Amino acid sequence: MSLTAAYFPAGSTRRMAIRVIFILVTLFESLPAEPERFKVDPKIANILSSYCTDCHEEGTEKGKLRLDQLEALPLDSLLEVMNRMHERVHFEEMPPKKEDQPTEDERKQLENWLAEVLHANHASKLEEKLRMPEYGNKVDHEKLFSGSYRNLPGHTPDRRWLISEFIFNAKFNRILDFKMQTTIDGKSQSVVGSTNRSVNLTNPFLLPTHSGVRYYDTATLESGHLLTMHTNAKQASAYLIKKRNGLPVTAAILAAQFEHERILATRESHLRTNIEELLRDLFKEKHEGMRPAFVPTQRSPIEPPDKNFDVRRPANEEIDKIITTVRKHAKDGLDREKLILLCEEEWFYHGVSERVIMIRVTWLRGYLEEAMRRWKVSPVKSPSPTPSDLDAIRTGLLKHRQHGDTYAAIISKCMAEWSDELRRERERTVIPDETFAKLIDELFIRIMEREPTPKEKSDYIALTKDYLLKLGNELTVDRLFQTLILRSEFVYRQEFGEGEADEHGRKMLSPRDASYALAYALTDSSPDKELQEAARNGKLVTREDYRREVERMLKVQSQYYLIDEAVGADSLTNIPIRKLRFFREFFGYPAMLPIFKDNKRFGGDYGRTFTRFVTEADMLVEFILKQDRNVFERLLTTEEFYVFHSGDNTAMAASSGLIQEIHGYFKDEDWRNFNDDDLKAHIPFLKEHPMPGLNLDAIGKVGGRSNQLKIFKDMMTNYSERLGSGLAVTAPFSTVFGVANAAQTRTGAKLGGAEVAKSFNLDLKSWNYPTSQPARMEHRRGILTHPAWLIAFAANTQTDPVRRGKWIREKLLAGSIPDVPVTVDAVIPEDHHQTLRQRLEKKTEAEYCWQCHVYMNPLGTTFEMYDDFGRYRIEEFLEHPDNLVRKMPDKGSPQDDLRDLYKTLPVNATGHLEGTGDPELDGDVRDAIDLVERLGKSSKVRQSIIRHAFRYFMGRNEVLSDSKTLIDADQAYLQSGGSFDAVIVSLLTSDSFIYRKPAN
Repeated sequence: MSLTAAYFPAGSTRRMAIRVIFILVTLFESLPAEPERFKVDPKIANILSSYCTDCHEEGTEKGKLRLDQLEALPLDSLLEVMNRMHERVHFEEMPPKKEDQPTEDERKQLENWLAEVLHANHASKLEEKLRMPEYGNKVDHEKLFSGSYRNLPGHTPDRRWLISEFIFNAKFNRILDFKMQTTIDGKSQSVVGSTNRSVNLTNPFLLPTHSGVRYYDTATLESGHLLTMHTNAKQASAYLIKKRNGLPVTAAILAAQFEHERILATRESHLRTNIEELLRDLFKEKHEGMRPAFVPTQRSPIEPPDKNFDVRRPANEEIDKIITTVRKHAKDGLDREKLILLCEEEWFYHGVSERVIMIRVTWLRGYLEEAMRRWKVSPVKSPSPTPSDLDAIRTGLLKHRQHGDTYAAIISKCMAEWSDELRRERERTVIPDETFAKLIDELFIRIMEREPTPKEKSDYIALTKDYLLKLGNELTVDRLFQTLILRSEFVYRQEFGEGEADEHGRKMLSPRDASYALAYALTDSSPDKELQEAARNGKLVTREDYRREVERMLKVQSQYYLIDEAVGADSLTNIPIRKLRFFREFFGYPAMLPIFKDNKRFGGDYGRTFTRFVTEADMLVEFILKQDRNVFERLLTTEEFYVFHSGDNTAMAASSGLIQEIHGYFKDEDWRNFNDDDLKAHIPFLKEHPMPGLNLDAIGKVGGRSNQLKIFKDMMTNYSERLGSGLAVTAPFSTVFGVANAAQTRTGAKLGGAEVAKSFNLDLKSWNYPTSQPARMEHRRGILTHPAWLIAFAANTQTDPVRRGKWIREKLLAGSIPDVPVTVDAVIPEDHHQTLRQRLEKKTEAEYCWQCHVYMNPLGTTFEMYDDFGRYRIEEFLEHPDNLVRKMPDKGSPQDDLRDLYKTLPVNATGHLEGTGDPELDGDVRDAIDLVERLGKSSKVRQSIIRHAFRYFMGRNEVLSDSKTLIDADQAYLQSGGSFDAVIVSLLTSDSFIYRKPAN
């Protein structure tokens, strides 16, 4: 018997069974066949066998990686192994340098095979890694600049790029019409970059704090960004609706609502001030009987009041209300408790809560007399109601007052009716579609900086009508503002190709996208008027168009920018801000700001000094950029620095000259024995030569906060200590407490932070002050020997040779240092009988550590000639209580060195340089000055800086197809005599910048 007959013996049942079996057979036939086993390409197997398998097979599984069993691995494990292989092969880390190496063609075959397999399984990780900043140096430097790849067509993938924190600020300042004016060199100037707006916004696009390029196109919008932007949108919308600056259509649509709000506010204000009189007039003898029954609060015994009136006083607005009521009822001879009772009764009728009344009464019983004596009520100005308003008020009171109502309840009912009436009046007003269209245009231009497309306009008109039915005029406009600000287009910058593709599939940036790309490259702000016109009028479509606009923008010095709000209001520049910001980020010296430093170890007031370091480093970079000659070399090797200087040589000479003139005038007088009359005799001179801190009108007067004769003698004592010892010129600072320095910043503030001189090893008593700066400083060469950089790359209480060496290796020598493994204890052991270098060498001498530290320590230890405050030294303090030699005072004048003295050991600042590719530069180095002088001569260092400039202006890492762009930028620098502007022009007119291509 067949299987079918056995299980399905009857006719119809058997037919059904046949169908079921047919279906099952069909299903089994449709199941996928057993997956084909993974096979390694025979050519690839030969390459692996020749160069890799010996170290990665059973028994020699280096890195816990086996390559002799790839075909047997499950898919997930296989892809993980292949990703590790892909990365090592791409970066030429496999095979190791000491082993036999595949040919370039073999390596390319292996890498292409790995890439193909990973792409086919959508598992490639390398491409995403290569986009991240920390992989910037992984592209072989020699290949990039060899010329072998310069024929590859350069381009940047089409992209949407999340805005930076600086673009965010510029966008909202423009939308909110926030403009900052500052007096600079005696003239009012527009300053871009301030966030000191009246609108409280939170920037969600903060960049990393590490040194180097920080703004990449790899960031994406996250939930945290969206939540913050939603709050920002609400804040900005409320402000714009209130101000309506430059938004005539918005103002017209909201005019009726704001007029109605004014009417309501006027009526409410008049009612709250005059309701009792109005009710008495309207209800006459019935008034008293209609008020609610007043029951005084329970009185507790009066506690002795605090001695300090301000300890328990309410907020100012609350005191105004209390004292206004008290003065209204106060009469001569009226008992204080009866007066308080009258006040309590009025508050009760006005509907003040019982709890608030009790608090007011308790406070008054303790402080009535003192409050009346000390507090002046701020006058309240209320708009006067029109006759029609007065009629509406009387009608409303007659209609809504009920027996037992408090005044607050009556006002509430009147306001509710009037608000409803006015709302219905607005709803009867029909807004034509043309007005809606104009509103959408206005908001798009203000927020998105463009007109809406026809579809956008149509969609937003429909959305506006829908909002209007549900929300009313003001909330409708509010929602439109918020909707536009929350569009992805607002937080992303777009860079897409447009037009015909060339033979390489590349398209030039669209003119509008190009205008923003150029503007953001140099200023972080939207395109200026000239760029907008060029984009609109077809004048931003060729390489020469780009060159024209870039060269034009680089010449603009009429606009000032706030460099860093953390540094202060005097952190200003009038060169395109991103030129300066590149070197700030590249060198990373602003990272010193959050590092805590102890005043005692500094030997003075570090807290008044640390922002001065950053400001003067910025000034030096700006000075070299403005001269625009041999920029990289001078930044690395200049002997000239700013030290306690405003940047205005004429003003600093005048400030210092004033001290000399005052000292020269009085030095032969018996000023130490002057009395008030003696000093008054010299008022004519002092009027023409004002001594800082001296008030001529207060000389001889008793009282006040300072003794003018004492100030004069203290100032002259300090002047004599400095100029009397043979100095030709002295720094214009003051050592007298409470007396400001003679010099001013360019914005007119008093120039502070004279103690920056201490980090340059300058004795403020004997410093022959150079009024014309930058000026030569001993034992200094370039930014890497500036205290700002040295402090930024130091710890709180000691130097950091490893970080300094790592910075040089990565930023100047195009090297790459792995991060410290999590299993490694990277703490340098304490030993107060050894220098830091000795302890570091002991910690890193093991082979496992030295294989990385060999690339850092020999560079970083050369800077041991400076301490962690940037002071030059030949001996290192062993700062430990057991080594204390002399305890110094904790307080003193700015010219005193208050550091405690400790035992010392000689400093060893020798090191070794390798990696420049130039045998005349590589080798043993004497110290940091020897090192930076060699680095300044290195072609590789120059090219490495250009690589970082590429990343900064492109927002991405370089690849081999960018070789021509980098070589051209390097040649532009050399042929222009070291112009950084020439580098910028070259980069922003390169194929890598102007061409876009769809991303893979």
